[in-house]
Amino acid sequence: MSTYPDDEQAPEPFYYREDGLCFSCQPNCAACCKIPGRVEITDEDAARMAKHIGVKTDVFRKKYTRIKDQLLLKEREDGSCVMLDKNDRCMVYAVRPPQCRTYPFWDEILANDFTWLLEKGFCPGIDVGKNYSPEEIDAIRKNQNQTEGY
Repeated sequence: MSTYPDDEQAPEPFYYREDGLCFSCQPNCAACCKIPGRVEITDEDAARMAKHIGVKTDVFRKKYTRIKDQLLLKEREDGSCVMLDKNDRCMVYAVRPPQCRTYPFWDEILANDFTWLLEKGFCPGIDVGKNYSPEEIDAIRKNQNQTEGY
């Protein structure tokens, strides 16, 4: 059920009024991978990542995942993603999970221009590089596309 009366439509997302948003992963950054959080993956994601790094899926799951109500990537002791190598580069970047591919175009970041601005303080790639049209952002949010990386 909508939270808006029948004669009132939900407001357009702020990025429709802004002619899209710019984002580009910055080389050697990994800021989004260095904070504690949940990276949810599927069995298919685990198999794809395992193949990419050249290990069997069961070995990958044992070494790099945990289950807490669903399959998740583990974190290092410092809270960063277990998939970062010693140079803070993602070992599975080419086959990273949807959650990683669609950053920063997540609902909580796109809630309004203020939450986008807050994330910009954390992520040096926001408002830099490629301009994503509202349509491209919507496709990414529906996981039909992915952001370009470094």
